[in-house]
Amino acid sequence: MEPEVPPESESSEKLIFSSPQEEEEEDDSEEEKESKEAEETVTINPLLPPALTGDVEGLQKIFEDPENSHHEQAMQLLLEEDIVGRNLLYAACMAGQSDVIRALAKYGVNLNEKTTRGSIPFLSKSGAVGHLAEEIHLREGYTLLHCAAAWGRLETLKALVELDVDIEALNFREERARDVAARYSQTECVEFLDWAGKDAYKVVVAN
Repeated sequence: MEPEVPPESESSEKLIFSSPQEEEEEDDSEEEKESKEAEETVTINPLLPPALTGDVEGLQKIFEDPENSHHEQAMQLLLEEDIVGRNLLYAACMAGQSDVIRALAKYGVNLNEKTTRGSIPFLSKSGAVGHLAEEIHLREGYTLLHCAAAWGRLETLKALVELDVDIEALNFREERARDVAARYSQTECVEFLDWAGKDAYKVVVAN
């Protein structure tokens, strides 16, 4: 909320009789007030903490306990997207929370849905989060599988494949998740997706 503007005469009077120090104190006070107001308006998705920490029980309580204060908004909170089209499932993928993915899949979410556009930070082998010279772009077409492959989340890839996601889905570069894993040198993910692709091919041929 914007502070109320004082009448012109009162404002002029303050300007004339205030010392430089008083003016600085007033400026600091206004900055603190604005900072406090900004903090009050920030809201965290209540599903995010349990999704990032792997608290499956906590997530299930929100979805299945009618007495929970967030129960009625559970699906809306799960599917809430950021500016590039990522919902909570993408956060779970990047955090490598495969059990969370399995748990949330029970609620009928689309595990093959694609992002719109944007980029995600890349986690280096040292564990540091940063942006590479060529960021992991999410422009029109990163699936959860692409995301897990880029981050090198092998167990999450396995969970997604078990949940029958489309391993042949393409992103805006016409890349499969396997190709994305190769581009970011996620060797174990490449090997697993190669195996999963061959296994899926056998099933198609058998049918």
